[in-house]
Amino acid sequence: MSDVHPPSAERLAEHYRTADPGILEELAGAHRAASFFTARVNELRDSQLAGDSLLPGWTRAHVVAHVGYNAYALARLATWAETGVETPMYASAEARDAEIEAGSAMEPGSLHFLNEDAQRQLEEHWQRLDDAAWNASVRTRHGAEITARTTLWMRARELWLHAVDLNNGTGAGDLPEPVLERLLANVQAAWADREESRALRLLPASAGPDGSATRGAADAFAAASDVTVVTGPLPELTAWATGRSPSTQALTFDGAGWNAGSAGPAPRWL
Repeated sequence: MSDVHPPSAERLAEHYRTADPGILEELAGAHRAASFFTARVNELRDSQLAGDSLLPGWTRAHVVAHVGYNAYALARLATWAETGVETPMYASAEARDAEIEAGSAMEPGSLHFLNEDAQRQLEEHWQRLDDAAWNASVRTRHGAEITARTTLWMRARELWLHAVDLNNGTGAGDLPEPVLERLLANVQAAWADREESRALRLLPASAGPDGSATRGAADAFAAASDVTVVTGPLPELTAWATGRSPSTQALTFDGAGWNAGSAGPAPRWL
């Protein structure tokens, strides 16, 4: 989907088998993310697809191929939710990697078709799901049990982050603030389950000329707990936490709960 003005939740209600406002809002968000990503892909000249992305070892073509095949994989989960027949995202990790590698070697026209056809097919699968199917349990490629409705944010997250990974001038600051806030919440939740990162707390800087409210909260948090509080503007903090920028220039580290407050690359979160 490459519509400049993606449909609202109200418009989507005419085409989907759910009236659940939460699901419709998530659908609208996924459509907005798809429009944003496709617009960024379409800005690239054919010759630029072979250029480096922000992901080590991947070209921009790898990113586009991955996003396309991710849509097909999520469509398989939608089939699982609709039919009750287990339909994994991928046959294996090796098969997933192989299809991304093959996709990255496509000629540009085929790569654009992959991106748009995969998104279209995913949306067609979503349109067939009723409320029971949206709330049915499926499993991610890592084996986590989720409901089908969770795949809506999974898809949106892929699209927003990989639009930045295209390395075409789009940064975290170009993403909607609610998306950045939700990404930070995802990172924080993932870090809480890992020994190497559970001592980190992410705290976006508050509005205002000096950020004194945030500064006070960070100081109190770091003093009261064996944690390191990382504070900074929301875009820069999200870019660092999601591994999209190694820069810590705009960030402040308080406390000794993580590497004695050293300012290095963020721990892994996915």
